[in-house]
Amino acid sequence: MGQKLMNKFIIAVFIFFLSINFSYPDSITIQSTTSTRDSGLYKYLLPKYPKFDSVQIKLIAVGTGQAIVNAKNCDGNILIVHDKEREDEFMANGFGSSRYNIMYNDFVIVGPKKDAAEIKGAESVLEVFTKIYTKKHIFVSRSDSSGTHSAEMNIWDNIGLDPTASSGKWYLESGQGMGPSLNIAISLNGYIFSDRSTWLRFNNKGDHIILYSNPVELRNSYSMILVNHDKCKNLNLKPARDLYDWLKSDEAASLIEGYKVSDQQVFYIP
Repeated sequence: MGQKLMNKFIIAVFIFFLSINFSYPDSITIQSTTSTRDSGLYKYLLPKYPKFDSVQIKLIAVGTGQAIVNAKNCDGNILIVHDKEREDEFMANGFGSSRYNIMYNDFVIVGPKKDAAEIKGAESVLEVFTKIYTKKHIFVSRSDSSGTHSAEMNIWDNIGLDPTASSGKWYLESGQGMGPSLNIAISLNGYIFSDRSTWLRFNNKGDHIILYSNPVELRNSYSMILVNHDKCKNLNLKPARDLYDWLKSDEAASLIEGYKVSDQQVFYIP
């Protein structure tokens, strides 16, 4: 009889520990651009969420285009991206239930210090791109359907030039994220269009510097969208709504503005 009681006790303890090991918390998936991840913002910000220890936050960082596709496929609760035209389409088609302008920074043009294209001191980004195009200096484009790539292509469109006609020659399409694309540009002594936050945190700068910047002209705005959970019944709304509301709060805004890389502020609140 004693052995039977002991066996029951062991089984009860085993079941108890199973219930602990497999009782997962509420889960939230953020579909995000690579630039916000590469800036280090999420590692700094998300652990400060008051409910951080009681929820499971999964971050998927890809180009804006892919992040939006993933959200449409109900693979995320919250979307953080930077491409207004595609955001508008996402909202118009009912995939998002709420959108919020969470922060902004700016784009910059990075290149070698010798600056053979002589873009330093240019009066506009249109002049910068025209000089690179005319002199056929190596330019690395992400070409990955990201928000950064869309912003770059808008500039080419505004000056009526199509660099893709020279793809594989001086205009190189990496099809990769910002970090790998920066590595390519540096290794080939080329120019590249980057978000400032990724560049500041990038460690392999080599002989490259920011040659052109204009925070007003090249403003880079990020939106946060709550995915429409009526379309995505597989997703749990409450924990997503709680995190979304906190990221909109004054507390989160203060934290975002307080985040620095190399002692420089990285993001600003609209």
